Amino acid sequence: MTERKEYIERIREKLEQWNTELTRLELLARQAGAEAQQKWERRKPELEQVLADMEQRVRDARDQASGSWDATRARLDQGWQKINVELRELTERLFPGN
Repeated sequence: MTERKEYIERIREKLEQWNTELTRLELLARQAGAEAQQKWERRKPELEQVLADMEQRVRDARDQASGSWDATRARLDQGWQKINVELRELTERLFPGN
């Protein structure tokens, strides 16, 4: 059970980091000009939804019975990979070199 709690806490901390990163990217988009800001505004809702989905997975994992931990952890890992790819691709596209 301790491994489960620690894992969930690590994911929650990472989600907080990504929320901070979204704020940073939004500031970069404003500074980069109208085109970058328009692209950001188009993608931002998708990224926010991905983060919201991951936050829901974390809540579900915290509330689930311990017997299904392996499946839950796999879902969390899958969600985390999706977040990483989405944010990395967006950052590279909008702000090369950042």
